[in-house]
Amino acid sequence: MFYHHLKKIILFTLLLSITINTYATETLIFAFDLIRHGDRTPLLAIPNTQHTWPEGMGQLTARGMRQELQRGDELRRRYIEQYHLLPAHYQNETMYVFATNFDRTLMSANSILLGLYTLGTGPRLSEKTPALPIFYQPIPVHTRPLESEPFIGDPDKFNQQLTQYLYTQPQWIKKTQELQTKLAIWNQATGLNLTNLHELEILADALRIYKIHRIPLPTTLNDADVKEILAVGSWAFTTEYKTKEIANLAGTPLLLKISDYLQTASQENTPLKYVLFVAHDSTVMSLLTTLGAPLNTPPPYAANVSVLLFKVEKGNYIVKVVYNGKAVSIPACNGTSCSLDQFMKLAGLT
Repeated sequence: MFYHHLKKIILFTLLLSITINTYATETLIFAFDLIRHGDRTPLLAIPNTQHTWPEGMGQLTARGMRQELQRGDELRRRYIEQYHLLPAHYQNETMYVFATNFDRTLMSANSILLGLYTLGTGPRLSEKTPALPIFYQPIPVHTRPLESEPFIGDPDKFNQQLTQYLYTQPQWIKKTQELQTKLAIWNQATGLNLTNLHELEILADALRIYKIHRIPLPTTLNDADVKEILAVGSWAFTTEYKTKEIANLAGTPLLLKISDYLQTASQENTPLKYVLFVAHDSTVMSLLTTLGAPLNTPPPYAANVSVLLFKVEKGNYIVKVVYNGKAVSIPACNGTSCSLDQFMKLAGLT
């Protein structure tokens, strides 16, 4: 019996050693992070409430700033302290940051970067004299005009895809018909004029935010109504972006760009080690659907998709995708790790 247990212990130790050594041979050489903006105010106000949002509509809140600062802290621990992918002090050639041209994404990017390169790491005029107060490190955030947003897709094409692949589908038509009477009731209760499920998503989003911030809702909108609006809004949104033809409008160009970064990084002759893109829930959903791993619930504020390129022994490269700290299983790769060639093929580049 003693020898039987001893053999088990030896076998377990051997397997553990093999596992540790396998992971020890992986070296992170490049990372791409897609991060949703933090907590924001609603995109529309509910007329039949007494509340006004001092920040304005669709703006990052103090809560959202803190969420992104915490996300930046995580990135610092991961890329600077754990993997040593980035230097302890900012070097412009090692990273590139861009965001969609919205206040909430630009402010989120700045909040993330303050967590990544904290106060005290910035440039100095002398050993004891900071260039900026508290040795703050400014980092450029790139963007483009709204009409040429990176990887967002053509709005006209998006509306065409919605009509062709969503609005005409039996489940969407049935759900719309079922809610016609309730839409009229909810419009009266809120003071809005919503006519379809796509518009109802915006009300659901607003109600969720009002609840998060503990702001009273219209008195004629009961708890059962609110619960149903939230459920329908979540279903409609996820159904949109689980529809591959719709998700591909943003997901495919983004996947192609990520793949280009990975291919370049694998040649190991570029100083660029990290790219950060701050965008929206729809961007997160689109990318994961395009990867074959669609979400069943909307991504939370500050949701994070990481695409990581590791070098392993013998010059091989593997790609791992992580969503909010959990490995993503990609069907085309039969698991949570893709060879670089598999990832390129998934993106349609080979």
